[in-house]
Order: sequence, then C-alpha cells, then structure tokens
Amino acid sequence: MTLSLKYTISLAALSLILAACSSQDEKQTEKKVQTMEEIHAEKGKPTHVVLASKMNLADIRKFSGSVEGIQQTHAEAKMSDPIKTIKVGIGSFVQKDQVLAEFFYTGDNTAYQQTEEQVKLLESSTQRLREVYAKGGLSQQDLDEAETQLRIAKLSLETARRKTIVLAPASGVITEVRFKEGEVPSVGATLFTVAKLDQVILKLPITSQDIGLFKKGATATVHLNGEDLKGKVSMVPLAADASTRFFPVEITFNNKGHKLLPGMFITAEVNARSIDAVAVPNDAIIYKNGLNTVWVVQNGKAVRKIVTPGVSNQNYTQIISGIALSDSVMLDGMSKMNEGDKVLIVD
Repeated sequence: MTLSLKYTISLAALSLILAACSSQDEKQTEKKVQTMEEIHAEKGKPTHVVLASKMNLADIRKFSGSVEGIQQTHAEAKMSDPIKTIKVGIGSFVQKDQVLAEFFYTGDNTAYQQTEEQVKLLESSTQRLREVYAKGGLSQQDLDEAETQLRIAKLSLETARRKTIVLAPASGVITEVRFKEGEVPSVGATLFTVAKLDQVILKLPITSQDIGLFKKGATATVHLNGEDLKGKVSMVPLAADASTRFFPVEITFNNKGHKLLPGMFITAEVNARSIDAVAVPNDAIIYKNGLNTVWVVQNGKAVRKIVTPGVSNQNYTQIISGIALSDSVMLDGMSKMNEGDKVLIVD
C-alpha cells in the first residue's frame, strides 16, 4: 500500500470520527436545552415560604380630634361697649387677674362714674363723722354704720371697675383672641382663651361601635413634623354627649416645647388592645376581587386559600380563618402560581 493511499484512508477515518463526535455533541446540546415551563414542571416553581406562627399583635386604631389646653378658661365681656385697648396677643404668657383689655365708656354705661362719685361722697362724710366721734358727739354704732356703707360702696366701685376691664381668669398662655380694638362684644361673649400648655388633651369623638376599644392608660402616638409624641388615654366617658351622640374620649400629652397647640386637628394612633393570634407577613396576603387570599404549600403543591384577616401592624396581619398554625405560606412568586403547581421552596 502506497503512502498516499494510507494518508487518504487516515483522513477519511479521522473525518468519520470527528463527524461522530460532532453528532454526539449536538445531541447532548439538544438534550440540555429545556423551556422554563419544562423546568418548572420538573423541579417546581420557585418561592420563599414562612410558617404561619402565633404572635402578639397590637391593635392600632387611628382616630382624629382637636387639641385643647388641659386647663382652659375664658375671659368674658361684662359690658357691651367698644373695646378701647387690647394689651395681649396670641402666645402671650399672662398671670391671673392681669389686665387683658379695656373698654370705652358710652352714655349707656355710667355705673362706674356713678359709683365713683358715691364713694367720694361717702369718704368725705365718713371722715367728718370720725371727727365728730373723736369729740364725743357720735356713737360708735353710728360710726360703724357709716364705715360699713363706705366699704360696700368701695366694693361696688371695684365691681364696676372690673366691668370696664378684662382680667385673665387664670395664669397661662393666650391661645385665642376673638375681638379687635373698636369692636363691640355682647355681654358674656368670650374675648380671650387662656390655657396651660405644659400638658394638653386631644379630644376624640368616638362612636358607639368603637368606644369599647378604649381603656384608661392605653398608649397613643401622634406624628407631628417628623417627631413621635406619646400620650395616654386619660378619660373614657361612660355616656355619650347628648347633642353629638359621640363619646368624648380624652388623651393627655406632656407638651414640652408647646408643640401641640389648642385648635390643632390631628390624628392619633391608639394602642387599643393586644391579642395573641395566628399571623403571617403582610406581603403574603393578596387582595383581589373583594377576597383576601394566601398561597400555601401542601405536599409540594401550590394551594390557594381564602382567608379572613384581622388585626394588622406594619409587618404582620392576624389570620382569623383560612389557614392553620405552621402552614407553609408563600412570600413571593404567587402571581405565577396556579392551583396544584409543583413548588420549589428556595432557602
């Protein structure tokens, strides 16, 4: 056999071997390529799971109401004349009996001048009677009667004087000024509101349905300007307001820095109660078409269950019915699941 022929036969054999190898590689490549559906059918659809567990959940409810000073009083008008001067403004700190405003006099209001003249007259006559008494020309009884009349007149003068000015009914902060200089309030109208702001109350109008959630001492939180302010339920009424039919629940806050001001309308989160419950992460619950559902893994298969949720917090929700303690609850991948699908639990 010639060298040329041997060389030709070797090339042919090598070609056959390479062709066989190539064919085998192609078959292996074809065998390796699978669709995602085939992979899911073989190994299961991936998901993370968590066991439904028993935990203590705080029942946090939100209610809105108005802030008031814990000791809030009003200065009222005792006469219906124009206001001459207003000596304080909102935010002013005042002491009890400090003058807040003064009235002008009109021709319809002369009680103060009349009483003032009467006091001057009685002072003069009483002084003369004292001199007569000193000389023995007047009895002690007559002098006592004159002194008594003078004291009564001075009390009447003070009463009349107080009508011409407005005094602070208590020490505190002016939180409201309802009239301006020159305006004429009616008798009994509130001119100023004075409150102590070191503590304030948040008054909540609560319905008959919710009043049972409140207990004295329960904690409450108000979120204000990025800060959490803590308070406690200080008063739970036993009867509803006759006019509004609401129960005026009060929450007391220590108000350092006077961050809560009377008149503010704010929302409080009230820790109404704590319960021991079967709970799952909030992400496990899907709400659709009016139903709350949870997907669980049973015998390696996906099962969709309709559940009744209860108390929730930021992370967990109570499940009143629909699943049992220690059920394997899916946390993700539920949108790709069908009832009965094989499930691959991912660590």
